Amino acid sequence: MSDNNKIKFFLASKTKRGLVPLFDELRDVKNSKKLYILKGGPGSGKNSLMKRVLMRLESNRHSIEYIHCASDPNSLDAFIDHTSGIAMVDGTSPHIMDPGYPGAYDVIINMGDCWDDASLLDHKNDIISLSDTCSTYHQMASSCIRSAAALLDNNMEIAKSYLDNEAINEFVRKLIKDLSGSKIGNLKKRLLSAVSVGEIVFFAETIENLASSIYLIPDKWGAASDALLSRLSHGASLLGIEQIVCYCSIRTEDKIDHIIFPSAGIAVSTSNCFHSLKESKQSITPNFMKSIPNQLHEQMLVHHNIAIELLDKASNHVKQAKLLHDNLEAYYIKAMDYSKVDLIYESIIKEII
Repeated sequence: MSDNNKIKFFLASKTKRGLVPLFDELRDVKNSKKLYILKGGPGSGKNSLMKRVLMRLESNRHSIEYIHCASDPNSLDAFIDHTSGIAMVDGTSPHIMDPGYPGAYDVIINMGDCWDDASLLDHKNDIISLSDTCSTYHQMASSCIRSAAALLDNNMEIAKSYLDNEAINEFVRKLIKDLSGSKIGNLKKRLLSAVSVGEIVFFAETIENLASSIYLIPDKWGAASDALLSRLSHGASLLGIEQIVCYCSIRTEDKIDHIIFPSAGIAVSTSNCFHSLKESKQSITPNFMKSIPNQLHEQMLVHHNIAIELLDKASNHVKQAKLLHDNLEAYYIKAMDYSKVDLIYESIIKEII
């Protein structure tokens, strides 16, 4: 499968409250067979093992959902194989996962069994120093995000007084009517964007691959999309309609940015300077905002621009943390016995296929 056709999400990102993981979404005890939880340090082969297993599943045309790492989008945090009914996750910090049903559903794979402890002890001080400095950069990124979110939240609260609630309710009623007859299913929680390595990453292609009808809500302040999408999700939930709710990456789970209804082929997406789709291919929604007084509007723009600068600084801190993490991984890579990883791979493939 080409990268552009993949269904890609995040299940964690730095938010105004720190890291808010959604990894419990991987657990579907009733409808799936097994969850593999990988344990081990950086560079211990967790990501390469996942990608290796995925290559085999992809060659057999399995339906895969890819969960990327917000701190390094080229790496995977997890994947879900809807064909075989299994999922695999990196269950180490900062998104620690422990088994809920050990052996019966959850299986722990300890990649630490594949490394040479003596080699790592020889570099103890370097490893500790790199780990601590990397954490410091992540903390600085989180501080910037908290400050940016405070400014954006304040703008959103101000803008709520200027909503055209009649227009919003009418649009929601229309969409709920269009969704009638859609597949009954669960509400799934996901993220489509994240403050990442030097930029904000947005998986626009996921929406385009799951929906043929996409409604864009141009919304600088967040108030219109917040009101519309929360009401739409509530209405769809009352009908039991399957939906993928994608939160604002820095305000998880306070604000919804996108909702996808896969069985209906319909999506509603917030469009702003942080994430947008190609408008030429989408339906633009009506204007759901009334006019904001000029003086107030000007101050909101000042706060908005400061928030953009803060998020840019946050992404640069994440970039610096990634460089340090790469150096940290090098110590573990040298200490690994990859012949043992080969045995783990063969065992997992034998169980799945």
